[in-house]
Amino acid sequence: MVEWTRLLCVAEPVVARTLGALPPEVRARVREVAVFLEPVPGDEDLDNGAEEDMLGFFEGATASDDFSPSPPRLRLWLENIWLFAGEDWSEFRNEVRITLLHEIGHFLGWDEEDVAERGLE
Repeated sequence: MVEWTRLLCVAEPVVARTLGALPPEVRARVREVAVFLEPVPGDEDLDNGAEEDMLGFFEGATASDDFSPSPPRLRLWLENIWLFAGEDWSEFRNEVRITLLHEIGHFLGWDEEDVAERGLE
């Protein structure tokens, strides 16, 4: 497995560019969402229904929720993305972007079918 710090150093600018390239109205809504880059799902995640090989996860209030006790957050599991990308740097960058957009879609209220229709699966 590649070093965690290298995955993080490669993923961070991809996340920044992806967020910066969002349409202005979406970018404004996504500013309230925390994005966490983590190695893999932890025990608590697995206890709460995440699968060991998941690439990312959205949790908390969606953009259309009037109130939720949980603030929205997106989590990308970089070691899983690295393995999914076949340990290829170009594919890793692409998968980080796609996974981030996929989870942003969930924040916007899109279900799995909506996300797939937009090519973000």
